[in-house]
Amino acid sequence: MNRDDLLKRLADITPDQLAAYLNLRGWQKDADLGAIASVWHRPEPQQQDAEIVLPSLQHRAGDFASRLVDAVSSIADFERRAVSDIVSDVVGHFADRIRVRVFAFDVEGGTIPLDDGVLLNERARDLIEAAAFASTSKRSQYSGRKPDEAIEYLRSLRLGQTEVGSYVVNIIAPLPPRDTAQLALPSIQASNVITATLASGLHALDEAIDKIAAGSRKHVLDEAVRNGASANLCDALVGLSGADKKRGFEVTIARAGTGSTLMRPIRFMFDRDKVERVAEAATYYKREDFTLYNRTITGSVEKLDRPLANETGVITVNANVDGQARNIAVALGKDEYQQAVLAHFNRHLVRCHGDVRVTARSSRLLDPRGFRVITNGELL
Repeated sequence: MNRDDLLKRLADITPDQLAAYLNLRGWQKDADLGAIASVWHRPEPQQQDAEIVLPSLQHRAGDFASRLVDAVSSIADFERRAVSDIVSDVVGHFADRIRVRVFAFDVEGGTIPLDDGVLLNERARDLIEAAAFASTSKRSQYSGRKPDEAIEYLRSLRLGQTEVGSYVVNIIAPLPPRDTAQLALPSIQASNVITATLASGLHALDEAIDKIAAGSRKHVLDEAVRNGASANLCDALVGLSGADKKRGFEVTIARAGTGSTLMRPIRFMFDRDKVERVAEAATYYKREDFTLYNRTITGSVEKLDRPLANETGVITVNANVDGQARNIAVALGKDEYQQAVLAHFNRHLVRCHGDVRVTARSSRLLDPRGFRVITNGELL
């Protein structure tokens, strides 16, 4: 790697990350040169001549980039390793990495048709976006305005260098600055919630479609939603296989960390048959008529409806089900309906158990049981 190439690679790391890396490698900071730089030495008597001068981000002098190159080169010389390996290690310590590798006969040479290459990068981004949505709320499908946190996170992502071996897309997800600072202490393990949600969503989806292939009912896909699976996630995965859905691919997630905190990469493999099952899961998640089995709903009574001649009635409960707020109709007997009336008057919550039937226009609780009023101050 020549000096110009190294300057480009260093755009992915900061002096604070290098300082944390030096700390983790046993270096000690001896002095600050004002706000310009810091000086680092080895603690071992036989290696005290080893010195790193690390420029400060707070005082970006005209030769800042060159001084940063000198610092990384000095680390590489001391460790007797390639400069590129040092840069990769620093990025690996302080960023989560998502690697998508496509495999098919037409990409074995490391190239891919232009349209599919564009689609691959777009769907790789959509994959992370779906995880960002799921990290804030669990739903079968996301639409509308994107949360500000998701937008900010997506803007922080960087596209890493490609690799030899079929066709590979590398996404770098830097940790927030506060987490980067924590990694200077080996005993603290920083994690990225969105990357963790991506891993749990892929794992849950993978398990669910395998269960369906083995004969389970499709409602196991509803359980996967609780762990981050969604129609958005499925659509992104299907897109990774190309416009004609003819390629297999693997998604590898490597979490930030070092030493005892370093987690093994997690790999998910999708061949062409599995891609077809993921497409079917996407269709299932987009349906407008489905049942969420074995749910307990807790919420406020928003509406009361009982004909004059009837003793039984229907209440509407505003409850959060699988991360999504719904107005759910619940049919109650005479005594339970009276309890619901009092709960509505006193602004108490109610709780009930059953299967939630959802259509495009309404939601209702099937076979409601265990109805009770949650009084103010009572632990839920």
